[in-house]
Amino acid sequence: MIISRVVSALLIVLLTTFTMAQTGGLTCSSDDGDYHYCRADTQNQVQLVRQISGSRCEQGYSWGFDPRGIWVDRGCRAQFSYGPVANTHTSSGNNNSNTGAVIAGGILGALILGSAVAAANNNSNNNDDSQYDHDRVNYYNDGYRIGRQDADNGRPNYPLYWSGRRPTKYSNDFDAGYVDGYNGFGRHPPR
Repeated sequence: MIISRVVSALLIVLLTTFTMAQTGGLTCSSDDGDYHYCRADTQNQVQLVRQISGSRCEQGYSWGFDPRGIWVDRGCRAQFSYGPVANTHTSSGNNNSNTGAVIAGGILGALILGSAVAAANNNSNNNDDSQYDHDRVNYYNDGYRIGRQDADNGRPNYPLYWSGRRPTKYSNDFDAGYVDGYNGFGRHPPR
């Protein structure tokens, strides 16, 4: 259940980020008449939104793009939109940058993901702690039982003989149980 919530929150964050952060607008200028390159993740989708210069801005002649940015030359200065929204802009001069939407989407996504991860961590920590306590008691009881058997059968008090037969993190619990069992003390499982 928790894993499905985390996966859902992660998908929301990723979809928001990839659809919103990869769109935008910028002004790229060749004011000095020379070639200039403006970096942007265009996703090979660019549209000239509004020409600002008096010089001709014509795709392939004085402006163009590649996946990493937009170039201008020969005095072209213009506003461009790029990414998936590039095809929805009109030439009305609006530069619909989605910076605010990207920030809001990122914050919302981070909050959702953070909440889901925190909830998952709380649940898994609680389950891990109770499982660990349960295992500690079981290893103590195993040690106690084997200690009693060794004492009843006249074998020497030697809990290290059993050391390879249990995980290291439960050694103290097993050894305490073994000693208690061997010496005939009442059971005192770990708390």
